[in-house]
Amino acid sequence: MTRADAALISALERSNIHPLWDRYQRITPMAPKAKDAPMHWRWRDVEPFAERAAKEVAIEDVERRALILAHPAFAGATVTTQNLIGAFTVLEPGDRAVPHRHTAAAIRFATRAEGAVTIVNGRRCEMREADLVLTPPMCWHGHINQSGRRTVWFDAANMPAICALDASFFEPGTRQDERFWEVSDAGSSEYRFPGVETRQQLEATPVGADGANTVRYTRNGGSVMPTLDLFFKRITGKTKRARATYNAICLVVSGEGRSTVGEHSFEWSLHDVFTVPHWTWASHEAQGAELFVVTDRAIYERLDLLREELG
Repeated sequence: MTRADAALISALERSNIHPLWDRYQRITPMAPKAKDAPMHWRWRDVEPFAERAAKEVAIEDVERRALILAHPAFAGATVTTQNLIGAFTVLEPGDRAVPHRHTAAAIRFATRAEGAVTIVNGRRCEMREADLVLTPPMCWHGHINQSGRRTVWFDAANMPAICALDASFFEPGTRQDERFWEVSDAGSSEYRFPGVETRQQLEATPVGADGANTVRYTRNGGSVMPTLDLFFKRITGKTKRARATYNAICLVVSGEGRSTVGEHSFEWSLHDVFTVPHWTWASHEAQGAELFVVTDRAIYERLDLLREELG
């Protein structure tokens, strides 16, 4: 049946004017609806590609030897979940990843990175197991493997969010500047959270409302960076269902367990990565497993769009 206002709507559209009355539900949805389902990458599937990349890709030929976890829901875009990417970076002994800086906020979390070092704004940040290193927006940073074996760590950044705002700036550094690498660790605490200290905090943290022990990485009482909010969780049992308006990427730091995210359930183990898309119910079950969680919660909090619920 033809609408009574069909001719008017057609005329408006030809004039690049849209009527609200026939499309208001598309313009103002009733609730968020993530375009991506939860995704799970097993480390046992990623590791062979890391080995190939280390052997087949010379660090001198690339900006970073990183394997980014890409969700097919984003039509070929390099996105892990909305606003965030997660990746694994590989360095062979003696490799140096050239310095650069960018407007995206990024982090490094040490998985098998013993012997690797990240230099951030003239500060030397060691990368021992479960260490977190921040690379805030427009901070110069580069990486070096000073050990005798291959190193691997987990990266995350909010490049999709920055690119969606068309606010990305990138400045490459130079491989020839030896002064960049000749720095001390004085002041590295501004950028580095040792895993040993995080676990000590976790031991002193009571179980939260969701049933997990959770440490929030903070700076001056707030998120570590204006657009990234990071957490370390210990799961000892089954957590309550929770959902939030922000997105999360979870790295398994230790142990194994099971998660139900939306309509999907999967079992995970050491160094697996999985996503919790925004406004999607999620619960986890394990006996003493640890998760490192990267979120864009800080964006939603600062824009007064944060909503969190327990089921």
